[in-house]
Amino acid sequence: MKRIAYFTPLLILVGLLINSCSGYRVRNKSNPFEEDQIRVLAVPIFVNKSIYPGVGPAFTRELTKMLSTYSGLKIQTTPDAKTDGVLLGIISSPQRYRDAYKVGSTTLTSGALKESIGNRAEFNIPTNAQYKIGVRLALIKNPTTEEKKLLLSQMGDKILKSPRIIFNQSLAFQGSFNLESRDTIGPDSGGVVNYTKTKRFFHQTIENLAEAAATNFETLVINVF
Repeated sequence: MKRIAYFTPLLILVGLLINSCSGYRVRNKSNPFEEDQIRVLAVPIFVNKSIYPGVGPAFTRELTKMLSTYSGLKIQTTPDAKTDGVLLGIISSPQRYRDAYKVGSTTLTSGALKESIGNRAEFNIPTNAQYKIGVRLALIKNPTTEEKKLLLSQMGDKILKSPRIIFNQSLAFQGSFNLESRDTIGPDSGGVVNYTKTKRFFHQTIENLAEAAATNFETLVINVF
């Protein structure tokens, strides 16, 4: 008996927006924060305030990897290590599911797919999904516990650059991935709908998105910082 399965290809990155970049100074691959006397930088796991579970480590890893390419800058991931500054990462999204994750297109269970659902009425199957995710990065010199809490709070994005806050930048992304519907042959009775791989492939798109975020952050923030 035939049944329906979903297969999801990799991310199609459709947009990147970065807010509030200012000040242009040409940089090379030496420590970009040398003038601010930051030679040892802590990069804790990014705080995930989005509705998407488990996305923090990917962004933390890619940003850490990128920053590690700068000579004269040591990246520290050990908690409570002595450092000159801390890079805080906050991941966000719209808090309502319908605003953060939307179906882009659908297909009707007709033709070959009709045989997979038996006598049930035809229905629409999602073939494309779109989502929004934001990343805010704040670099601060020798922050106190209270300052870190403030930067991580809902008011954190309102804090402006200061002698100790090197930057506080927000990046917004919109991504999409396709879902392909196929009928398959299996032992189950008619009308059984196979499991989906949406979660697995969504996280694969997040890996690609995190890598792109690190590259764009270096280009749009560090290189013009």
